[in-house]
Amino acid sequence: MAFIRPADQDKLRARFERELQHDVRLILFVEPPTGLFIPGREESQTARPTQQLLEEVTSLSPKLLLEVHDPRTAPELAARYQVQRTPAIVLMPAMESTVDGPGSAAGPNGAGPAGGLVRFFGMPAGYEFMALIDDIVDVSRSQTRLSDTTREALAALPGPVHLQVFVTPT
Repeated sequence: MAFIRPADQDKLRARFERELQHDVRLILFVEPPTGLFIPGREESQTARPTQQLLEEVTSLSPKLLLEVHDPRTAPELAARYQVQRTPAIVLMPAMESTVDGPGSAAGPNGAGPAGGLVRFFGMPAGYEFMALIDDIVDVSRSQTRLSDTTREALAALPGPVHLQVFVTPT
């Protein structure tokens, strides 16, 4: 069963065609189910649905590239993107070559793996789904739709800010 209805797929496909400028990498970290009961470790209830949702989204545009990694078998990659829990989605420009070499995590402004990236933890469902879509477009354009006033206020901050938004189902 698909998550995105055909009519909504058509709307997203049209939006991506109209608004995406550059390729975007969606890097998904999920721990696949083992089929074993391991005391102290719970199987993720959202790993498979999150992967399916991202597969549907990335199928709507050739500019969207999905990579799926298991943090248990690629712990250094998970550490590079500061992923401590799953599912985790990292959005970043898909650059052919950057100052750090092909496939590096450096963004258009030279941001490193943790700086300047958008990360989602958990499944982006409900209202978070449109936040994901808006962020994909922003990453593709290498800019946000923030007002000049907001940009000035952010530029005046004395240092980096770690912002987290927590959402719970209602």
